Amino acid sequence: MSMIIDRRSSGTRSAANHDRLNRRVRARLKAAVEKVAQSGSIPDLASGEKPVRIPGKDLAEPSFRRDWSAGGWERALPGNKEFGVGDQIRKPQGGDGGGRGREGSPEGLGDDELDIVLSADEFLDLLFEGLALPHLRDLAQGEMESSQWQRAGFVKDGSPSRMHVGRTMRTARARRLALRAGKKRELKELTDAREALLEEIRRRIDAGQDVLVERSRLTELDAEITVLERKIKSIPFIDESDLRFAHSDQQPRPITHAVMICVMDVSGSMGEEEKDLAKRFFLLLYLFLKRHYRAVEMVFIKHHTVATEASEAEFFGAREGGGTLVSPALSLAQEIVTQRFPADAWNVYLAQASDGDNYTGDTRIVHEVLLHLLPQLRNLFYLEVHRDSESELLQLYNDLAEVFPELITARAMEREDIYPLFRALFGAEEAAHA
Repeated sequence: MSMIIDRRSSGTRSAANHDRLNRRVRARLKAAVEKVAQSGSIPDLASGEKPVRIPGKDLAEPSFRRDWSAGGWERALPGNKEFGVGDQIRKPQGGDGGGRGREGSPEGLGDDELDIVLSADEFLDLLFEGLALPHLRDLAQGEMESSQWQRAGFVKDGSPSRMHVGRTMRTARARRLALRAGKKRELKELTDAREALLEEIRRRIDAGQDVLVERSRLTELDAEITVLERKIKSIPFIDESDLRFAHSDQQPRPITHAVMICVMDVSGSMGEEEKDLAKRFFLLLYLFLKRHYRAVEMVFIKHHTVATEASEAEFFGAREGGGTLVSPALSLAQEIVTQRFPADAWNVYLAQASDGDNYTGDTRIVHEVLLHLLPQLRNLFYLEVHRDSESELLQLYNDLAEVFPELITARAMEREDIYPLFRALFGAEEAAHA
């Protein structure tokens, strides 16, 4: 279904209702998109092409209408074969929203819903609205710059679709005032002179004097006033020179260096359900960073007893097994940070997902590695998936979080938990920009 929503401000008294309608529809779309993110499949999240459903009643702009049920309505509609003028028609009994003679819905929405297919860009914009990397700081940028489109005032030539009505009308009004000001002063002088001449003619007539010269001058004044009034009226309400168009220009801006290191447990203890939860979290993270940041590097590390750096395809398609050691993955992350992403030049983030299983003797090594790694990170996000109770690894992370507030832990039991946790981690209120 095609749908067009007019977002232009009309400047009329209905503009407030129009804006409320747009905000309400956007809120409904956002809620529908978040529902897809919570329970949809991973391909749906990656493509963003799944239709979303919103109540059709939300598309109606509020307005006042006459209540025809309050009195008689003497009107016969074309095509009517059953009733004539003067017949009384019983008012239909309202349902709960089913409509068209169907049984009402207990939820109030019934069948009156619309499926709207969002493009991938629209889907992702709604999905990640209000999110940002926390504690992102501007560091030394060197010569690197990117460019983005920004508003750059107004120009006299442009596409009709970009015409700025408000600025155009203000320019036209200023031109009319400027052109009419001198002529209106001259018109007032002529009008005053005419009134004075009429008074002089009346005085001379009362005195029995000749007024031939005065009447000739009066005729000349009337002609001058007529010409001047015609000139004032001929000033156009809007002229081509008044047109103003919104202009956008590419402005250079420095790039903020940032890197996200993704660490995922792919050992034998991570079943398909656990891997699905972990991959869902990392996929949201991947889409969010690629959508909102143009200069964020991503590093993927997968591990069982051995940790290896992987490509995107290898990371998201991993189906490995074996035992579990966490310290090799964190040691590899520290090595990558030291060699390629020094903390004084990069905003370094690390996101880790695991079921919490780890060799008992390795927990002590994990603790030592984290003590060296955490001071180099803006944030470390640890997600534990599908466990009934906290693991020894999660307890270690929680203990360290009391000393290092940049370490944030969370648990997810099912796929519906992932998106709310993701928004909690990267919500705009948590993003502290230095």
